[in-house]
Amino acid sequence: MEYTFDQIPNILRRIEERLESLEEILLDRIQNEMPELEFIDAKEACKILKLSLPTLYSKVCLREIPFYKKGNRLHFSKMELLEWIQEGKEKSLNELSSDGNAILKRITKKRWH
Repeated sequence: MEYTFDQIPNILRRIEERLESLEEILLDRIQNEMPELEFIDAKEACKILKLSLPTLYSKVCLREIPFYKKGNRLHFSKMELLEWIQEGKEKSLNELSSDGNAILKRITKKRWH
């Protein structure tokens, strides 16, 4: 589509309005996601993980747990700690049985094809 020179200021104004609207939407989304970026100190991490402070420091030293270090201070992402806990989930007997059955089905299909 071709525009005349006289139309350019109106077109630029509409583009600017739309960009401002997009910027507001993005800023709202970022602000709503901030709890995921919430950083806590070692004492709060101990409460979440139900660990003693020496145990937490031991896990940090062994790099078993996600952490951030700025100067002499340790920081933890609350969301990363919760994800770390979830990574340790053990499968139930039903889940293991289902996985085993799925593997058996794949093996038997390969034998007959």
